[in-house]
Amino acid sequence: MTDAALASALKAQAREHGADLCGIAPARALPESRAYVDWLAAGRQGGMDYMARGVESRQDIVRWYPGAKSVLLCGFSYSDGAADEKTPGAGRVARYARLPDYHPQLKRRLESVLAWLKDLRPGADGRVFVDTSPLLERLYARYAGLGWVGKNTMLIAPRLGSYFFLAGLAVNVALPADEPAADHCGSCARCLEACPTDAFPAARVLDAGRCISYLTIENKGPIAPELRQATGDWIMGCDVCQEVCPWNRFARAGSAFEKALPPSLDLGELAAMPPARFKERFGGTPLSRPKRRGMLRNALLAMGNSGDDRFRPLLEAFLDDPDPVLAEQAAWSLRRLAAPTEN
Repeated sequence: MTDAALASALKAQAREHGADLCGIAPARALPESRAYVDWLAAGRQGGMDYMARGVESRQDIVRWYPGAKSVLLCGFSYSDGAADEKTPGAGRVARYARLPDYHPQLKRRLESVLAWLKDLRPGADGRVFVDTSPLLERLYARYAGLGWVGKNTMLIAPRLGSYFFLAGLAVNVALPADEPAADHCGSCARCLEACPTDAFPAARVLDAGRCISYLTIENKGPIAPELRQATGDWIMGCDVCQEVCPWNRFARAGSAFEKALPPSLDLGELAAMPPARFKERFGGTPLSRPKRRGMLRNALLAMGNSGDDRFRPLLEAFLDDPDPVLAEQAAWSLRRLAAPTEN
């Protein structure tokens, strides 16, 4: 089998394992990776100190897997194909977070592809990555032809939009690479203009410390008071910059995942949920990442932004909470309910 035929067969295998997009990139340092170093130097990573680890491998995948000669990149759609609507008294959950934890599932799928390659080509080997490895997956995905990095820093595919997960396989087999994707954002800046917290100081530059996804998930302390109103009713992640993207009119429902959660969760129910029930309902979903404490903080904030006085007794009950972050958030939200234009 020629290398070109093997590349086609490898992508076909990935599609058989649920991938909606497939492409092959060269295993080498990419020139755009310099922007990552500049991003770190500007302190745009917020409190995510781990982003400053493994800088060398983020710039060159061969530093992460020395045997790498080619990289298979795959996109798995997580769109449900439906438009979201706000629900009174509820907090919104980003689309990706409504699914079971995708990491182990995608890892198993790519490991099956690797096993197929090993059987077909003696001496072939590789290493799977799914979002948690110190790699710039989106850059390699662009060079694999999956899509381009949009102004909101999300990878955008011309036939799928941006609601998809990336997973990949670095292999020790040299395969012909696909053509890098061209940029099709043009003059559109809807994502930059729509961001509630002004998290984009420039096109393709994200100030993570201002991003609602960071604030509600990665941030372990209080949410900055000046960003609380803008956080609105988001309690887990944020989809605003993707919702306004014209390319997402092409988003289609994926077949790789079963939806585990609804688009929004009742704030009162979430705030009153005991630890055991929280673990039972949200264990194995992305909501376990901010943990119950983080989700409580987010729910209390959304209550304040809701303008709904029925949350007042719940907020008052949290004023004496032993966790100072929760107690302070409850106090802020009570003030916001009392004077919605002054916070």
